[in-house]
Amino acid sequence: MAEQIPQEILEDLYEYPLKRRSFAYLLWVFLGVFGAHRIYLNRTWTGLAMLLTFGGALIWWVVDFFLIPRMVFRQNTIQGQRRDLGLPPTGLAFLPPSDGSELAAPPRWYDPESRRGARGIRKALADAIVLIFAGYSLGSVSRATGNIEAIAAVGALIIVLNFGRQLAPLHHVPLVGDLVRWSYRLRLFYHHVKPGSAFARLVRPIVGIFYAPFRKKSRAEVSLYLRLGGAFVVLFLVEDLATEVVQPFVAEASLAGLTGLWLVKDVVATLAIIFAFTAPIGATLMIYLLTRRSHRALVLMSALTVVAVMMGVLSP
Repeated sequence: MAEQIPQEILEDLYEYPLKRRSFAYLLWVFLGVFGAHRIYLNRTWTGLAMLLTFGGALIWWVVDFFLIPRMVFRQNTIQGQRRDLGLPPTGLAFLPPSDGSELAAPPRWYDPESRRGARGIRKALADAIVLIFAGYSLGSVSRATGNIEAIAAVGALIIVLNFGRQLAPLHHVPLVGDLVRWSYRLRLFYHHVKPGSAFARLVRPIVGIFYAPFRKKSRAEVSLYLRLGGAFVVLFLVEDLATEVVQPFVAEASLAGLTGLWLVKDVVATLAIIFAFTAPIGATLMIYLLTRRSHRALVLMSALTVVAVMMGVLSP
């Protein structure tokens, strides 16, 4: 069963940090065309829209130079209001107030009897089918498209779910700490929101997108996975961008590849692939993390996922 949230991480999750204008501008300068400053200011959806449009063909990026002070003020005002009302901070707005202890107990939606006997075997088989189907499909799509971002995202998801306790002391380390805190947000989410049946988890990537504008929980779930996907997309895009910029000076190549970067990379497809496979895999593995005292079942299901991904990658 999932361990209680370490006090240091809980304090990080439930603090009410104010956004800094200087840091927002720093992100705007170096990663603004990818929407990094908007994601930092908890405007995930518009940040992703900038990511998909290269800063609105740079026009949106320029306009945001003048909007950043207002966005910072607005975000800090909302944060202060939530603190005064005793509500969770904006990063956990989809949850009730928490002391972190609930993760040490089974979720309310969990029925132990449903995981015993023949019924439990059927559910375990259904979960395995979800992981095999999602993992194999991910591997096949990645092999066909050359897209490794989704595999990296699923790999990171599996690592933080299996080794969250060991990684917890690194919660102050850049990137690693963000991933650890993200994993605990995901645990808190599924502790309060039932992952659903095996079929529901398979179709959730499609259904969730349509429900997101109308249902708070669906919107929160989509945002969580898109945050993970967006982070990996940005990392790989920055790597590609750096390669395209550095290569001409090293190999005396032309900058022609830079102009076609977004067409080649196809960010929309990358985000869609990441969300399509992390959502069912994450929800399924979370069942075993939140409801089992031993992590053996989680390790087994995680290994099954990895094998399925590799089979998809290696299939002819």
